[in-house]
Amino acid sequence: MGLLEKLRQGLKKTSQLLNTDIRDLFKTRGRLVDDEFLRELFEMLVKTDMGVEAAQEITDEVAAAFRSRVVEMSDVLEQIKQKLKQLLAQPAAPIAMADSGPTVIMVSGVNGCGKTTSIAKLAHMFHSQGKRVVLGAADTFRAAAAEQLTVWAQRLGAEVVTGASG
Repeated sequence: MGLLEKLRQGLKKTSQLLNTDIRDLFKTRGRLVDDEFLRELFEMLVKTDMGVEAAQEITDEVAAAFRSRVVEMSDVLEQIKQKLKQLLAQPAAPIAMADSGPTVIMVSGVNGCGKTTSIAKLAHMFHSQGKRVVLGAADTFRAAAAEQLTVWAQRLGAEVVTGASG
């Protein structure tokens, strides 16, 4: 799978939610862009796993372009698409590594947003750079969470630390 296809797959949930949920913001033809609309838009964007900072930037962009105007859904979608393209074109900041000793990376998020998969990708990247990787299972309440992380650690040649469940 090429890089472009991976990006498409990763953005599939965001795209599907944008295409369905944004319609909920437009219950009638045209909608006034006011504080209530902007709050609903922000919440919808965060729900797409976009991230709070990116969602705020997009909401601010929509506010700057359309505040106090009645707009059509297509206008707002186009503004969102343009801002997403701009955000995706920005280079990612490198992960800051400790000068000495271990570097700790904490990953948090809502259920089902891909934390474990992202952790596995990070572990793979660091392992391929010759770094020693230790995964710490902190999700002790979700059924089989520690086991899932242990499987990933074994696949990647990383160590794993788990505690008691619950």
